Amino acid sequence: MLKRAFRLRKRGSFAYVRAHGAKYNEHEISFVVLRGRGKHIGFIVSNKIGKAVKRNLVKRRMRGVVGELFDRMADGQMIFIARAGIDKLTYGEIKSRMLDALERAGMIKA
Repeated sequence: MLKRAFRLRKRGSFAYVRAHGAKYNEHEISFVVLRGRGKHIGFIVSNKIGKAVKRNLVKRRMRGVVGELFDRMADGQMIFIARAGIDKLTYGEIKSRMLDALERAGMIKA
């Protein structure tokens, strides 16, 4: 689980990262990163994904993946944005999509 101290929580923080960060797209996940500035991670799951139960399930899975990969991730402010179809993926598939996005962005330490 991702500790609260490492989460992006304020609207202004999300807006700043989205405006100034580099964007990377996978099929069901978009990834925005602003390098440096400590390690803070946010998650966006819109109403298009489904009702609250599905959205919360997707967010829990995404937070679980980040919790596993947290020590391997480089410093930066990051946002994972869930896209349509992510609610049909298993935990392993979500993990592979997120790992692909992190590798494409160069945010995984060797």
